[in-house]
Amino acid sequence: MRTAAAVLGCSILAAACGGASKPAATGPGNATSATGATDATLGTTGLPGLDWGATTAAVMARYPGATASDDGVTARGAVDGRPATTVFAIGEAGLAHVKTEWTAGYPSMEACADDWEARRVELAARLGEGSAENLAAFWDTATTTITLFCDPTDSGGGVLAITYAPRLE
Repeated sequence: MRTAAAVLGCSILAAACGGASKPAATGPGNATSATGATDATLGTTGLPGLDWGATTAAVMARYPGATASDDGVTARGAVDGRPATTVFAIGEAGLAHVKTEWTAGYPSMEACADDWEARRVELAARLGEGSAENLAAFWDTATTTITLFCDPTDSGGGVLAITYAPRLE
């Protein structure tokens, strides 16, 4: 198991993941200061101020301007300086999954692979090596599983995405 901590600054949204001493993965969160300090304590999701099981109202309070639907909360803004959409899936037990998908698409999975590889290296520097296979990279924290991947599109292209899910014991 790999453990991660601290926060990665972004234009509008930033992220953080889990435990000990390394800065966090890419994803939604609060902007950080120049020193990397965040304005909120990391929740069990690894994101500032959000715990697994959070209500729609709690997510909306954390992300003003986000929109709620029957399935959860959607926030749009820059993640790591790139336009992205983040969906916070809310189930019967509250916040159950977080997915950020960067807006930029790629004409092929091979084109997505170049950006994926660069992002994987950046994340590995912060989270530890993790594991990777077939354009997906995986990291575990004490409470969260993180996956960075190229997601195929119907047109044969790809998009870069990252997910956060509760760690299953």
